[in-house]
Amino acid sequence: MKKILFDTDVLIEHLRGNKAVTKSLEDLIGKESFLAYTSITEAEIYHGIKDNEEDRVRETLQLFRCLDITQSVGRRAGMYLKKYAKSHGMDVADALIAACSIENKLPLCTFNWKHYPMKDIERFEMER
Repeated sequence: MKKILFDTDVLIEHLRGNKAVTKSLEDLIGKESFLAYTSITEAEIYHGIKDNEEDRVRETLQLFRCLDITQSVGRRAGMYLKKYAKSHGMDVADALIAACSIENKLPLCTFNWKHYPMKDIERFEMER
């Protein structure tokens, strides 16, 4: 069973109709994988959609598990920000997503690896 945490950009690509991403997600869903995103991703997605897209977004997100931001995730994210905010321009959202990946022992799937300079993060690569 594959276990994966998705960054916001991957789910946005799917919602925008990227056929390669949609096919990859459908394949993973068909294999009874543990597919997740964070509540940060949910906030970022809802921030960028039009009112008439809410139902479609809700239906899509129901296919995944939403992981909450816990105290240990917050602590680790703070350490990442201390280390990478100035040198790599890391923001709070990316630090929290990275920390959630590490704390839950889930590989991260993103198209923006430059946002995740930490060495301890496991990667899941997906075609775009």
